[in-house]
Amino acid sequence: MEPTELMWSTGDKNPLAYYRQMPGVKRLVVYFDTVPGEVVERARIDQVLELLATMDLGFAVAETFVISNAIKLELPERDQHIEAYCQTLRNYGAALRAWGSEGPYRVCYDFMGPENWWRNLLAVRDEQDRVCIGYDPREPEPGLEQLGEGPRLGYPERYTDAEYERLVGLYKERGEEGLWSALAYFLKAIIPVAEEEQVLMGLHPDDPSFNVRGRPRIVKDRAALKRVVDIVPSASNGITFCPGSLATNRDNDVLAIAEQLWPHFVFCHFRNIRFLAEEELDGEWAFLETYHEDDKGAVPIPALLKLLHHKGWSGPYRADHAPGLYGHDLNFGYGLVSRAQGMSYLQGILAGLNAA
Repeated sequence: MEPTELMWSTGDKNPLAYYRQMPGVKRLVVYFDTVPGEVVERARIDQVLELLATMDLGFAVAETFVISNAIKLELPERDQHIEAYCQTLRNYGAALRAWGSEGPYRVCYDFMGPENWWRNLLAVRDEQDRVCIGYDPREPEPGLEQLGEGPRLGYPERYTDAEYERLVGLYKERGEEGLWSALAYFLKAIIPVAEEEQVLMGLHPDDPSFNVRGRPRIVKDRAALKRVVDIVPSASNGITFCPGSLATNRDNDVLAIAEQLWPHFVFCHFRNIRFLAEEELDGEWAFLETYHEDDKGAVPIPALLKLLHHKGWSGPYRADHAPGLYGHDLNFGYGLVSRAQGMSYLQGILAGLNAA
C-alpha cells in the first residue's frame, strides 16, 4: 500500500516543502479547484505536475474533477458537461503519459449534491481540547455567514441562499432513483473514455452515508457500492473506499464491505468518528470526527488495514479528516499536523503487518 497526502492545486495553506517532509510520502493526491461542467485543460494539469517536480514529488490521484449539478439533475446542459468531463480525462491521461508516468491513473470523485460532505458542527472541542467537526441532526444547518466568503462546505460552487434552496428542492424532487438514473447515464458515457486513457475512476461514498435533511443520497452502503460497479463492469469503474464515511451509518459493517468489494478499490481514505447519540434520529446519526487512533472510535482501522494487507491490495491511501491539534489551523478537518500524525499511525500499523 502506498502512503499519499492531499494538497490543493490552488490556495493550499501549506508550502509544498511541508508535504515533502512527511516520511514515506513520495506522491501526492491533488484536489483540482475546477469549475463544474468545464474542461480541465492540459496546461492546468501540466502546471501541477511541474510544481510537484520542483520538490521531486510524484502525482498519485486526482481528487477531484467535480461533477456538475446539471449532470446529477439531468438538466439540458448535461451532455455538454459530460463531454467536457470526458475531455478532462483525455487531458489527464495525456499529461501523465507525457511526464513519463505509467498507468493506471486514478481519479477520486463523488456523486453528492448540492453539497459534498456535509457538516453542521464546525468547531467542537473534545475532552482533550482537540477541535473537531461533525454532524448532528438536532442542530441547525450552518448559515453562509458561518462559512465566510467560501463555498458551502465541501462543494466548490458559490450559491446565494435562493440558488441553494432551489437546488435543494430539485434534488429532493429527483429522489434516489432519479440520482441512480443520472449516475448510470454518466458512467456509461465516461467509463469507455477512462478505459482508453488507463484511468481508474473511484467513486467516494456519500458523506455522511444517509439521507441528510430530506436530501437524497445513494452511495451509502454495501448494496449501493455493488450496484455502482455493476452498472459498467470494468476495472475503470471502481470505488474510493472511505470507511469513515460509511461508518456514519451505524447499519454499515465496514469490514464486511471491505471483504466483499476490496478488488474494486481504486484508492482508500482513512478517518475515524465517534457517535454522539446511541439512537438513530429520524434516519440520521449524530457523530464527531476524531483522531485516527481513538478507543472510542467507530472505525476499526487496524482490522481494515490488516484485511487489505492480507488480500494483497497495493493501491494508494491517505489519512483523511482529523481534529485540529496543538493550536494549529483546523482547516475543516484538513490541518496538516493532524493529517501527518494520522498518516504516521497508519504507517505504523502497516509496518507491523509487514514485519509479522
